[in-house]
Amino acid sequence: MDQSLNAYIKQGNTKSLWLWIEGTGSVQSLKQGQGMCYNFDYNRSGGAATDSVPERYNRIELPSTGNKTHFAGVLACDVSVPKTGTLVEVYGPGSVCVILTALDVTATVGSTILECTYDAGTWKAASNTGKGVATALQTITATGAVQQCLAVLQEGLPSVGLAD
Repeated sequence: MDQSLNAYIKQGNTKSLWLWIEGTGSVQSLKQGQGMCYNFDYNRSGGAATDSVPERYNRIELPSTGNKTHFAGVLACDVSVPKTGTLVEVYGPGSVCVILTALDVTATVGSTILECTYDAGTWKAASNTGKGVATALQTITATGAVQQCLAVLQEGLPSVGLAD
């Protein structure tokens, strides 16, 4: 978070969340702008889906076919997730923030719609709307490499589904 005197001029409007990401057994390096989804089927005791487990919406994981309708937002900064997990800052839907585009994405400010993918939470061009979708606020040219793009994360119902 930028706490300088002119931060209100430099910083986009964000909806900041602090969420827990589980460790994977080895250190995991994640990048600013990667999309994340809620671990909606989490159950600390290995119980049934009928169990009331509030942590299902304060724990996140990378997008997959199983959690695609539970988009949480994007990572606010680079993070090294230890084996045991850690608390991370996530910008939720409605935020103006940096997203991490997939390879060969060309975006035009205000008119390109990007959707979060299963490919490590990067973003690619799409035509859906809702949570899991962003509108580009920066024009970028495809470079054949993953790159950052300023965007606004859409709110509303979940998109048709994260892109493959």
